[in-house]
Amino acid sequence: MSSALYPLVPPFVAVVLLLSRLLIDFGYRFGLVDQPNERSSHSAIVPRVGGISIFIPYLLLGLGLFVAKYEFVQTNLPYWVGLLSIVVLGTADDRLDLGSKFKFFVQFGVAVYYVIFSGNYVDSLYGLFGIGAIPSWLGISLSVITVVYLINAVNLIDGVDGLAAGTSLLSMYLFSVLMGGTEHFFTFAFVGIGLVIFMGFNFSRKKKIFMGDAGSLGLGFILATMVMEFLHSGNGHISSLNLNPVVVGVLILGYPIADTLRVFVIRLSMGRSPFNADRRHMHHVLLDKGFSHFGTSTFIMTWVGIIVLLNKTLAPVLDSHLMIFINLGVILLIHLFVRHRSVQLRIFWRSFSRSIFNPVKSLWNKYVAN
Repeated sequence: MSSALYPLVPPFVAVVLLLSRLLIDFGYRFGLVDQPNERSSHSAIVPRVGGISIFIPYLLLGLGLFVAKYEFVQTNLPYWVGLLSIVVLGTADDRLDLGSKFKFFVQFGVAVYYVIFSGNYVDSLYGLFGIGAIPSWLGISLSVITVVYLINAVNLIDGVDGLAAGTSLLSMYLFSVLMGGTEHFFTFAFVGIGLVIFMGFNFSRKKKIFMGDAGSLGLGFILATMVMEFLHSGNGHISSLNLNPVVVGVLILGYPIADTLRVFVIRLSMGRSPFNADRRHMHHVLLDKGFSHFGTSTFIMTWVGIIVLLNKTLAPVLDSHLMIFINLGVILLIHLFVRHRSVQLRIFWRSFSRSIFNPVKSLWNKYVAN
């Protein structure tokens, strides 16, 4: 990120902190709240204002930089227009509970607009399964479907405190490191700061807020645009990789992709619509096994980090196709361990996570949230 943008960080932090606190009352007053139901993992009404407290300052900052003629904003208008549209859609859904068909229609429209006007789409599989370059019509079609899938995948994992925010923060960091450039570190820095602040309130007891669809759909769109830009061969982001770029993209977004696909397959095998909500996501499984919200989020994020590190270590010496099977095996082992050794795992993880994170939570609650 350009050093000229560093002075913008302190006021951005102050604005996000202030909005996060002020919008709590706004959420209660105007109905931007999450009502608990049979699938909920909470029992109280909580404001859904975390997403707008992050994206209002971020979008206004983008507008200011556009007016100030910053090139990385002016040349990336499809991203900013698409993100604004998705955040507005999410905010409306938080308030009005929009129908799924209308939401998919808007999401597909935004995905088509972004892919076509940005020119970022998957145009090659880089030798994966013996496939190289693919026709533009096929690449654009697959990319639009992928963007919509990722928008909703991040939304679907947003069922436990800190999970969608934490995994998205990790994914944004990895993409920004791999691609470099002012725009990617700008996104990671400012959206990342917003996510860290949000998680502080999200884990708070007295000033608790949820991200809402404005936040989770917005994060899904950001990650989808990052992976599209990363995988388009003309952008030159893949020359130094030791692992197939498609595999790298899937790994970075592994948790929302795998968990959503797993749930869809289970529902279809039971003769149900894949979009019928239930408690089959991994975070629901962990909660039902006795994990706390904090323990569930930190457990999943830790394993996502371990899997990424494992692939970075083994990629230089193993074939990409073999790495796919290794990753599937690791995911299966984690799933079986959670299923059959949940008591021992829960006791260990509760002690481990508390010893590391409780001091941080105490400081946050004392000096910021309360």
